[in-house]
Amino acid sequence: MNRHRQIEHTADLGLEIWGDSRSELFAQAACALREVIVAEAPVNPRETQEIEVSGSDDAELLVAWLSELLFLFECRGFLPSECKLEFGENCLRAQVKGEPFDPQRHPLEREIKAITHHQVLVEEKDGQWHARVYVDI
Repeated sequence: MNRHRQIEHTADLGLEIWGDSRSELFAQAACALREVIVAEAPVNPRETQEIEVSGSDDAELLVAWLSELLFLFECRGFLPSECKLEFGENCLRAQVKGEPFDPQRHPLEREIKAITHHQVLVEEKDGQWHARVYVDI
């Protein structure tokens, strides 16, 4: 089930994400980013990429996470399909399964220039996690 939505914003695109845990929130953020890039095109878990990012708080960690996924797409042509996440003190380690970008099967929806820190938000309230992040398109 998708627990994210896109928010229109002047010159940028916002992503609003929800999760029952921090892990689900970050996994949903990866799905939201993929959907901006290739919409609803199916992505199979054929390969695994290892990722480790750090940040001083959850908001910075979210920006670093999405920036790394964007780097994998732009530099290695890798699209994520599912994630196994492990949080440490100010860091996130992930095994990300997915497959190489195939323009025949994954029509490019939008190009993303960068993940921004503009109004980035990650909050937990009563066991529910919520985030908002903007991407420069």
